[in-house]
Amino acid sequence: MISTNYNPVKSKVLVIDEGLEKLDTAFGRNTQILVDELTKRDVYVTTAVSEEEAMAAIVSDASIHGVLLSWELVGETIEGKRPAAVLLDELALRHKNIPVFLMAKNSEQVKTIDESVMTKVEEFVWMLEDTADFIAGRLIASVARYRSQLLPPFAAALAKYSQLREHSWSAPGHQGGVAFTKLPVGRAFFDFYGENLFRTDMGIERGALGSLLDHTGPVADSEKYAAKVFGSDRSYNVTGGTSASNRTIMQASMIEDEVVICDRNCHKSIEQGLMLTGARPVYLVPTRNQYGIIGPVQAAEMSPESIINKIEASPLTKNLENKTPVYSVLTSCTYDGLCYNAVDAETILGKSSPRVHMDEAWFGYSRFNPIYKDHAAMRTDEASFAEDAPTVFATHSTHKLLAALSQASYIHIRDGRGAIPHDQFNQSYMMHASTSPLYAIVASNDIATAMMDGDGGTMLTTDAIKEAVSFRQSVAKAHKRHSDNNDWFFKPWNAETVVDPATGESFAFEDAPSELLVTEQKCWRLDPKAKWHGFNDLQEDWVMLDPVKVSLLTPGMSEEGELQETGIPAEIFTAYASRFGIVPTRTTDFQVMFLFSIGVTKGKWATLINTLLSFKRHYDENAPLTEVLPELVSSNPGRYANLGLKDLGDEMFEFIKKHDPGQALNNAYSTIPEPKMTPRKAFQKMVRGDIELVPADKLAGRIAANAVMPYPPGIPMMMSGEMFDETNSPQIEYMLKLGLWDAAFPGFEHEVEGAEIEDGVYNVLCLTE
Repeated sequence: MISTNYNPVKSKVLVIDEGLEKLDTAFGRNTQILVDELTKRDVYVTTAVSEEEAMAAIVSDASIHGVLLSWELVGETIEGKRPAAVLLDELALRHKNIPVFLMAKNSEQVKTIDESVMTKVEEFVWMLEDTADFIAGRLIASVARYRSQLLPPFAAALAKYSQLREHSWSAPGHQGGVAFTKLPVGRAFFDFYGENLFRTDMGIERGALGSLLDHTGPVADSEKYAAKVFGSDRSYNVTGGTSASNRTIMQASMIEDEVVICDRNCHKSIEQGLMLTGARPVYLVPTRNQYGIIGPVQAAEMSPESIINKIEASPLTKNLENKTPVYSVLTSCTYDGLCYNAVDAETILGKSSPRVHMDEAWFGYSRFNPIYKDHAAMRTDEASFAEDAPTVFATHSTHKLLAALSQASYIHIRDGRGAIPHDQFNQSYMMHASTSPLYAIVASNDIATAMMDGDGGTMLTTDAIKEAVSFRQSVAKAHKRHSDNNDWFFKPWNAETVVDPATGESFAFEDAPSELLVTEQKCWRLDPKAKWHGFNDLQEDWVMLDPVKVSLLTPGMSEEGELQETGIPAEIFTAYASRFGIVPTRTTDFQVMFLFSIGVTKGKWATLINTLLSFKRHYDENAPLTEVLPELVSSNPGRYANLGLKDLGDEMFEFIKKHDPGQALNNAYSTIPEPKMTPRKAFQKMVRGDIELVPADKLAGRIAANAVMPYPPGIPMMMSGEMFDETNSPQIEYMLKLGLWDAAFPGFEHEVEGAEIEDGVYNVLCLTE
């Protein structure tokens, strides 16, 4: 392939023809003349001389704007298809609407081209009859048309406006980045990001871009486009993350003293919404398994009868005159990758509440792959449009597992019972939106939407699922090999056997056809009778495991939840992996979790496999910590200088056997402390200064002034206004055990938001009255 520095302002054309290696033929010379003509016209040309090279370029290079493809490309036919036809299929999948000029030696070749090929081609080129000047001109015109329609509405408007190089007399003060160029420190910042970022950072005076607050112009076009792609009636761009999206919905849905139904497995922004509105919550308590993995709320707990009982039992709601819930919120998928059957969950919650909010911060791609059928909040099934269907909100952190910039989020709404008119909803939206948004965030939302549109979303999500499945099977095979030799290895947390529903054939997970695992939802549903997942009393087809959220288990815990004689705490692997720039998204006592987003590649997870193998080798050898964790030793030489990796792992495991902090944490999340006041009332007392720090061993009977959230995943085990039990508080027990762990293993301290550590003791901000 031609390899030169590519300027992204230039058009880029891929030329696929084995004749470029045979310039002694008329066909090869004509193709080379065409390449030279395109280059003279300032087109960047990259070439491929085989089907293999061409496929690699098509799959890996999304910057191509046009293709010249030889119909006579040499290679093995696949299922009766010529190599060129196979490449056309891949182009149609990965480069929608890209102009393809099919090159042939003469017009007789058209007789070998069927209709399915012709629909994927823009023009035919007779290389021995048309001139290079004519072909180049036609191709460049087609590329220009393609590039002009490539960007979605807002991104296109922003790119066009940035080219005006205006003389602005309004904010922002850096004036397209010019201010940064006046001092060396500013220039370094300018050069780091490049001019386009600053040229597109503009104030809201630019009417050509529309208004984020009024939802007009290109902003409105962008939101209508998002609604079409994500399957909603209305969609709203949000630049403050899904925290702002959640608070916006809550502020629009409830007022003080109204009853709302809240998943206890909620993000802290849900509690913030309660603080803002003064609504009175009753809670849905999710299950947790022996590994500390957060499971679903049981269907029975969401039933109208259960909700009524909760309202009658809670001190916050039992004495209210109006006890009818106005809103409910459910987190799907959970932080550990468990996704509700949204058809059933929305239907059940809709019997109690006219508005159902599915917080899909980590699940924004669910609509775009058939493996998640019925599990996305925004759907087109009959249940969604039933007369008594609730209004459904979905919030997506498009920056988490889609491709938008940080802080980008969407609110999607499907109107039903309890619908909130746009003008009314927008008042809440404006309360949480900035009047000075960074347009690059809005544009990235627009681009993330366009990437999921049509076949693109299916292709990207399927690729991610394939990579996750390949990784899971690789780890499972290694685990099986080592187990057969009475040795240990990491184990993927998923079903150990799967069944092909079409044939009834059963497979060990590691031996199952990858196509079955990539396409068949039943392979990922949690069978209520299965032991591997550790959740009891599940409803049939209630929840599935998202294949792309991969948890690996380390030895030490049985399927029954019993600690074994020996084990390897996951904390020590996480410390080891971080030395190689590998950062898991979550670590518990015996679980380490990795997210396979649409940006994951084979090289990335192959490196992770190597790290798992390397850790095992060093662990089994009891490699000195001075070699494998030198930073840890240098920070705490007296504690770790004479230990090996296995020595430290054994000490950690003995601590877990003695104190079992994981079980204490499970207990803390499985019980709801008594609420003494609403989160809003507790926050108001904190604002007045009616607070003090209280050490963990003095917390009994005290009321928390703010939420207490162990990280990860940052889910409250105490809400503001709740009281630590006076006789048996699992929340206190957990924090006391954390203090013991931190003292025993410096460098492995935990983070608990809402608690401060003083002299190794966890302290919580409590109310003084």
